[in-house]
Amino acid sequence: MKKMSTNMLVMIAMLSALVFLGTYIHIEIPIGGGVSMIHLGTTVIFIVAVLIGEKAVIPAAIGSALMDALTPAFVLWVIPTFIIKGATGYVAGKVAFMNGKEGRSTIQNIIGFILGGLVSLVGYFIVNWVIFKGWEGAVTSLLTSITTTVIGIVIAVPLSMAVKAATRGFIERIN
Repeated sequence: MKKMSTNMLVMIAMLSALVFLGTYIHIEIPIGGGVSMIHLGTTVIFIVAVLIGEKAVIPAAIGSALMDALTPAFVLWVIPTFIIKGATGYVAGKVAFMNGKEGRSTIQNIIGFILGGLVSLVGYFIVNWVIFKGWEGAVTSLLTSITTTVIGIVIAVPLSMAVKAATRGFIERIN
C-alpha cells in the first residue's frame, strides 16, 4: 500500500468531519421498534468518492460511525455503520475512478453512487433484519434508507462535479 502523505491524512480527517456533519444534521423517524433517520451524510460520502476515489472508505466509515457513537439512539450502530458506510464510500469511489476517469465522468459517478447506495441499502437491511428489528422492521426502515440514498444521488450528481472542478489540481497535488 502506498504511504499516505500528511496532507492527504489532514484532508481525510477534514472529509471525515464533513461526513459526520452531513449525518449529524438529520431527521429521526421512529420505525419498527427503533429509530431510523434521513440525512445528508450519504450525499457527502458520494462527493468524497468523486474527490478521492476508493480512499473514501476512510472518511465514510469514520465520519458516519462517529455520528452514531455520539448519538445515544444510534450508539449500537457504530460497528455496522463503520463497515456499511465504509463499503459504500469504497464502492462509489472505486467506480468513480475506474478506467482512469478519476471522478470526471458523470455517468460513471452516477453508476458508482447507485452501486454504493445499493451496498448501503443491502447492508442496513441485513443488519436491521438479523440483529435489530426483524423482517418487518427492516422492510419499514428500508424506506428511510432509500430516501437518504435517493437524496444523496440527486444532490451529489451536480454538486460533486462542481466540487471536483473547483478542487482540480489541489487534490492531485495531495495524492
